[in-house]
Amino acid sequence: MSRSARARTGIRWLTLLIGLALGIGAGLFYTWEIDPVIELNTAPWQLNPAAREDYVIAIALSYARNQDVTLAFDRLRAVAPDRNVWQLVADIACERHRSIQIANNSDIIVMRALEQLYRSQGASGCADGQYPTPAPIVFMTPTPTSTPVVPVGPQATKTPTPDLPTPTVPLPVATTPPTSDRFILARVQSFCDAQLDGVIEVRVFDARGQGLRGVPVQISWGGGQREQFFTGLKPGREPGYADFQMERGRTYQVSVPGLVSEPRSIEAVPCEAQRDGQAVTVTTSYWINFQQQAN
Repeated sequence: MSRSARARTGIRWLTLLIGLALGIGAGLFYTWEIDPVIELNTAPWQLNPAAREDYVIAIALSYARNQDVTLAFDRLRAVAPDRNVWQLVADIACERHRSIQIANNSDIIVMRALEQLYRSQGASGCADGQYPTPAPIVFMTPTPTSTPVVPVGPQATKTPTPDLPTPTVPLPVATTPPTSDRFILARVQSFCDAQLDGVIEVRVFDARGQGLRGVPVQISWGGGQREQFFTGLKPGREPGYADFQMERGRTYQVSVPGLVSEPRSIEAVPCEAQRDGQAVTVTTSYWINFQQQAN
């Protein structure tokens, strides 16, 4: 083979390799940045260890409120079908005791909820009772100070009576109240999505905008029917998230404990969305946010 033929062959191979590299790079960029894969309907047992721990904590907090051991068992069995679920909770509490500093009330509440769940079913672990008592919240009420009564003096004479000093009443000391347990309705917005047919997506935030796990959400509709569920029990979603599936044609009201604003009525009415370039009729969905009030 002549030198020029070998050069042409080398150029062709180089062009092929460059094209292959560009194709792989473009494919990775499209997959990672433009249209990343969104994982849906993840089963609890498929979660990574950190997410699985958060899920179990949410179950324990829910049990601490409703004392429904059957519901807790069903949820835990979805996390670990082949394990003793009560010992699983005890092991998670033990690991938290070893790995983190139990210092504030939030950590203590979590540990108490975990222990209450597993010890009620006969399980035990290294975290049994290994946390301090939650610090009490003290309300400082200022002691009222009465204004002294100035006695009426004798009638004025030619000798002037010296002015009496004005009594000074001490001002009450300002106190900082604890975080409020009251919530306001911060957002109600409808949307139409071909993948979400009539779903109410609820998010509950604290006063700093952080999601709150284990908050009971109540939904009521016609005929006095109602349902209660808790935030933080959806695998792969944020701590303050919960959702509810509506039936078309019904009107619903959503509320949380301590709601100080009026709940809004929402209607499960049809709407049009796009699916694969075609218009389809689905049920309107809603975003509803509740925000904890600052002091």
